Amino acid sequence: RKDLARLNEAEMNSGIEIPHNQVRLEDGVLHADRAETEFVKAMTHELRTPLNVVIGLCQFLKRDRKTPLQPMQLDAVDRMERNARSLLLTVNHLIGCLRSGHFE
Repeated sequence: RKDLARLNEAEMNSGIEIPHNQVRLEDGVLHADRAETEFVKAMTHELRTPLNVVIGLCQFLKRDRKTPLQPMQLDAVDRMERNARSLLLTVNHLIGCLRSGHFE
């Protein structure tokens, strides 16, 4: 009888524990999802914004008619813009992969 009582008690306790653990697990998953979303938002802003500024400044320098660039300067600005655009594509691809869940 004592064994049966212990078994019943264990069953009742485990029945209570499982839902409690399930709730904690679900809360952990929700917290992780929120943290990942915030990380992607921050990375999007912190990486894209400066790259867009660099690209915009390069375009401005190339169009400035008051002080036209010398050929060497124009070449350097073109390279800067190309590299910034290439990096922006890489960042966009990385962020797309993070959002779609390909980096789990």
